[in-house]
Amino acid sequence: MLASAPAPVFQNSIRPKRARPKISPQTALPTLLAGGGVVALIVLATFTYWLTRKHDDAGSREVPRASASSTAAPAPDQAPTLDANALFTQAKTLALGWHVDATLVQMDFAPVLDGKLDPSATLEFVFGRPLGKHLGPGSAVQNGLFVVTADAHGVRAAERPGTNAIAVAEPNCIFEDVLRKSAQSGLSMRDRLRFRYAESQKNERGLWFVSRDGEAEALRTLDGSSCAIIVGSSLPAGKK
Repeated sequence: MLASAPAPVFQNSIRPKRARPKISPQTALPTLLAGGGVVALIVLATFTYWLTRKHDDAGSREVPRASASSTAAPAPDQAPTLDANALFTQAKTLALGWHVDATLVQMDFAPVLDGKLDPSATLEFVFGRPLGKHLGPGSAVQNGLFVVTADAHGVRAAERPGTNAIAVAEPNCIFEDVLRKSAQSGLSMRDRLRFRYAESQKNERGLWFVSRDGEAEALRTLDGSSCAIIVGSSLPAGKK
């Protein structure tokens, strides 16, 4: 009779737990790098934001200084430039707003020194309203004139009493031409001069009268159309 085989003997009836897999250094390194990169980005973004805020704050503090410098008064040697032609255009626009048929009566510029309008000069443009139906140069204008005054402080306009005024044609010989012709004729440009334009009833046309500022005698008289120098003319009555 065969003996039965002995039953298997188990040292432990509970199955052993499966060992946890080991994480290799190669697997952990990308994770660490990724986490470190996120932290670096956060730090960089915070630093950039701080620098931007600091720059903006500094810029906002500088604005008042820039504004103050832009509105500062010009240096004493920066004298204003007076443009007789541009100012006449502006004066005429104002006069036409005063009356649709406003006509030129006189222009008066002084002082003129060294071949140009002095920074202290005053330019006066006088206009009138036609009297009756007769219009144009040589015609009488109504009592009461419209005067535009221009200087380094700006342009002003006002009505002013005036009688026996005569309309004059706008000159083709402009102020710069009169300056040049006067100098070419030998007139000293170092004197303080006055340039006046008005109708000459004797010559029946508009003339430029150049005199020393404050004096009545005309040193030069020029045709308002051709700039030709006219001999034997004097300042019109009542315009000295």
